[in-house]
Amino acid sequence: MQEVFPKAEIVLDKFHILQLFSRALNKTRINVMNRDKKNYNKLKTYWKLLLKDQTKLDYKNYTYHRCFKKHMCEVEILHYLIDLDSELKASYELYQYVRHCIKTKDFELLKKTLANKQNSVSSYMKTAIKTINKYINYMENTLKYDYSNGILEGINNKIKVMKRISFGYRSFYHFRNRIFITQNLAKIKTA
Repeated sequence: MQEVFPKAEIVLDKFHILQLFSRALNKTRINVMNRDKKNYNKLKTYWKLLLKDQTKLDYKNYTYHRCFKKHMCEVEILHYLIDLDSELKASYELYQYVRHCIKTKDFELLKKTLANKQNSVSSYMKTAIKTINKYINYMENTLKYDYSNGILEGINNKIKVMKRISFGYRSFYHFRNRIFITQNLAKIKTA
């Protein structure tokens, strides 16, 4: 690749970076959940709150929650969950910092955060940090440029779904035309 495109800069997809850290946080939650039988159902039920953007948490509306047997808002539930384990709390904070750095495109803050938070987080998060540090130059390009392969992945997914639903095509010509039509790259001839 370096020979063919010597001036090309490699960019990581932001979605996959967030996915790496969210999966690490989720594995940490599952680890805590399996150790703490008393709060097992709470950690299992409210896992989405841990992955939700901190700025989008609801702190005004109180609703009844069966696991807690009282009215609570999302922020109270979240604080209860992360206070159960210090490793979970540190991993959650790192995940939120990474989300913030990607959103604001602040590479220096990201580097500082990854260096400072490495001791107190779970082993899953340490693996995610190690992976990002391995590709830190590409990470800088990710925050510098607005490129994403999300559209291409969406098209590939749509093609796979078409292939799966149709149980295959006898003619590649018909399959190719179907792809072109669904992507608005070809028009259907009407008489």
